[in-house]
Amino acid sequence: MKQFAKLPLWGLLGLAMMVTSAQAQNRVSYGQVMKSLVTTTGTARRVGINTDAIRQDIEARIAAEGTENAEKPSPVLDVLRKLPQLIVQIQFDLDKDTIRPESWVTIGKIADAFHHPLLAGNRFLIVGHTDARGKRLYNLELSQRRAFSVAEMLTGTFRVNPKRILFLGLGEEQLFNTAKPNDGVNRRVELINIGPS
Repeated sequence: MKQFAKLPLWGLLGLAMMVTSAQAQNRVSYGQVMKSLVTTTGTARRVGINTDAIRQDIEARIAAEGTENAEKPSPVLDVLRKLPQLIVQIQFDLDKDTIRPESWVTIGKIADAFHHPLLAGNRFLIVGHTDARGKRLYNLELSQRRAFSVAEMLTGTFRVNPKRILFLGLGEEQLFNTAKPNDGVNRRVELINIGPS
């Protein structure tokens, strides 16, 4: 307790905010991850996902529609919405793809679930999203880098087989809250079970 007594007031406030943020991340439990990603039959059907084709489709839409906010999600994304998935708030440094330490526990719980026998044979799509601030193409690139960072932590730090992980950035193309496109809830990562390897 003595080490905290030497901190200035702003330091204590910062520490309190870090603890609160870390607690919010820790609320995602192993059970929640499992329940979200395992279907009632125990496994998802195999789904062919071509992340390059999806990305090209989105880039073509951006070129055709302009760089203002997306009007509506690409029809190809409707398939993804129907699959077993989990939405998590992974914290990143502002305007960067560096995962903040308060999200490491959440990613560890996800990795633990990926190693569970019910999910061990399945592949997963890591999907990064942004809010609508900034240009669409920039948001697409940022979300791609962030999805890659999550995939890299899962495969590198937590030893999930890289053959089981795909990643895709969607930028602002699939907002969670379309009524408030700049809301923080739109900045998220989805984990989608795309079935057996």
